[in-house]
Amino acid sequence: MPSIILPPKPAAPTQASVKMGKRFGKLPLCTASELRRRVEQGEYLVIIDGLVCKLNGFIDKHPGGPLSIMHMVGRDATDEARSMHPAEVFESTMPRWAVARFVTDEKAAAQASYVEDLDLPYSAPRSTLADGSGHPQPESSSATDLDYAAIQRDYRQLDVQLREEGMYKCDYSDYACEAARYVTLFAIACGLILLGPASAWTYLAAGVSTALLWQQLAFFAHDLGHNELTGRREFDMVLGICVADVLGGLSVGWWKKNHNTHHIVTNDVDNDPDIQHLPFLAVSTRFFESRYSTYYRRIMEFDGAARVFVALQDKLYYLIMCFARYNLYFLSWNYLLFSDFAPYRLLEMGCIGVFFVWFSWLVSHIPTWPYVILYLSVAHSISAVLHIQITLSHFAMSTESPDPVYECFAARQVRTTMDVICPTWFDWFHGGLQFQIEHHLFPRLPRHKLRRVQPLVKDLCRKHGMEFKEFSFIDGNVYTLRWLGEVASRVKLYNGRDEHSAQAVASFKKSLRTQQ
Repeated sequence: MPSIILPPKPAAPTQASVKMGKRFGKLPLCTASELRRRVEQGEYLVIIDGLVCKLNGFIDKHPGGPLSIMHMVGRDATDEARSMHPAEVFESTMPRWAVARFVTDEKAAAQASYVEDLDLPYSAPRSTLADGSGHPQPESSSATDLDYAAIQRDYRQLDVQLREEGMYKCDYSDYACEAARYVTLFAIACGLILLGPASAWTYLAAGVSTALLWQQLAFFAHDLGHNELTGRREFDMVLGICVADVLGGLSVGWWKKNHNTHHIVTNDVDNDPDIQHLPFLAVSTRFFESRYSTYYRRIMEFDGAARVFVALQDKLYYLIMCFARYNLYFLSWNYLLFSDFAPYRLLEMGCIGVFFVWFSWLVSHIPTWPYVILYLSVAHSISAVLHIQITLSHFAMSTESPDPVYECFAARQVRTTMDVICPTWFDWFHGGLQFQIEHHLFPRLPRHKLRRVQPLVKDLCRKHGMEFKEFSFIDGNVYTLRWLGEVASRVKLYNGRDEHSAQAVASFKKSLRTQQ
């Protein structure tokens, strides 16, 4: 007999939730087969706490962007939604969109996805180890015999524990040193250019200070984008724009749209923009098949240029990272000018305009063009450190799920993410990126508390046989380069017949999505 899937709430029911419970009891039932049918007909149905929520009327208004919802259509998004939103969203906002109670039998009760065999135009099926394609995976791939239901239960209990201990509340004093660091780096860069002697060493030092300022601001913007500071979405977002856009020249709105998608479909070849870097880099041989990016809505062609760059990617990796910031300028403006989802478009364009005004004014005080080129080159190339820190967390991790139908949120985040070992006194340099596993499990947790949470996460992983991958910064670089080299070595094995087949498949998928 079918049973209603209503996971227990992580906290004692409030008066509001009791009222909602009475309302939910009047909702019709929805089976897995009906869910699939309605999804195929164009409804954006997501399961949250046992409720089927229809989000067609909300998807264009979602602060995190449409795709972070679309990738959860036909799936149980309880953990994804809870990790990315404050508690009040569950009590007030999400229940408004509930249209049914989800029911299924005991065998399917633990499923994470009910549409995994459907190639939806906005969300491709998760890549899997069992598709017979023979794509190599890093050594960090997870075991295939995990108890996902038990992992999910203990993960939720840990989340409740952290909330009860007040870990989600930001300690503003943690940002005292952060603010002092921003001011110091900005003052050094400006002071050297405006008051320092006209020498190569002056502009070299100014460039390094500017790069470190941009790196540190990225950490702050990251915190604000996840609402880690005040928990108030609008305030944190506007503050992030006014600080990071003005001083760094990059769009926080673009980052938020991109980054939220990354958190939902981490390291998935077709869906995660953070690993889609053709023609320059490929972290999986699946990219040799000219895959369709659901984020960029285009075929990622594995063409002649991609063959050349990817075959040398382990040797060109650091050089490519030196130019990564220029690409972020392009992506920021492309987002602000052409994106159909840019809720703070005018504010961001104004703030980035302010950046180019003050930055151009500052650079105008450098007396000669060789010194200008030196300063700009150093500032942008040293910024490669940040991009290395970001890519280190995922590039050499698994891109294929052992079981995308049942794999829970917590298991997927551990499988696809790496931590970096560093002493406490050096945490400022990594800005929380060294605790990426913890951050992906609890993205709204203030980064200054991630070190305290790490032992609890390690205990969770040991209990359930999940590999907790961590390296020192140097060893992590070596591990990543080795994996990039492994993928690069496979380019020579990719023959013309495979290329023709891949192009045919890509052409078919493109025409299908155009029709839809």
